Amino acid sequence: MFKAIHLPKLNNLSPTLQSTLLKIMEEAGELARAVLVFLPCEQAADKQETLKYLDDVSSELLDVAQTCVTMIFVMEDYYGIQPQSLVSSHLEKLEAKGYSFDKSQCYRIETAGNYKYLALPRLNLEGVTLLTTVCKIQEEIGELTQYLGKKAGASGEKQALSSESILLGCASELLDVAQCCFTMMYILAEKYQVDINMLTQNHIAKLRRKGYCA
Repeated sequence: MFKAIHLPKLNNLSPTLQSTLLKIMEEAGELARAVLVFLPCEQAADKQETLKYLDDVSSELLDVAQTCVTMIFVMEDYYGIQPQSLVSSHLEKLEAKGYSFDKSQCYRIETAGNYKYLALPRLNLEGVTLLTTVCKIQEEIGELTQYLGKKAGASGEKQALSSESILLGCASELLDVAQCCFTMMYILAEKYQVDINMLTQNHIAKLRRKGYCA
């Protein structure tokens, strides 16, 4: 049964797009390190050790996704970005690219107290691995950087897009990064029986300990 990954709204943080880009790069680096540690142990005889390193990978995937989703929530509050419209455009883009996913489910972002419930599809793609996911995340980060850099005229170039188009482009790229993370989480749940519910509970508990959310 499909279970949406839910991530909290971090009311005690006020990131910007620039600080978010730096945070995503930091978290993506930590994810890459966790993947490189896990891969040699994937077929190890000591399954407990394998699962420990897999937990590290799963946690880093959630951290990357959380960074993206947090900024989308901030953009909703301060820049007028409409999350549901963003998700709808995202799904249309996935379909246009020929990506297969379960269309019977309802994919959305909705608010419930201190939480945002984000449901994105599990893409049915051939050959998706942890390494290809790390590479794909880096590609999407590069596209986000383009919006904040060259397309915004950050280095003195002529601004290629309106401020509104830049904001929408950034939000779309943030959602693309989150999609990479969510698809990989669903794959790990299928392949290794990763408990997504327990993982998100631990993730939220960590955020509370750090004072990021209530």
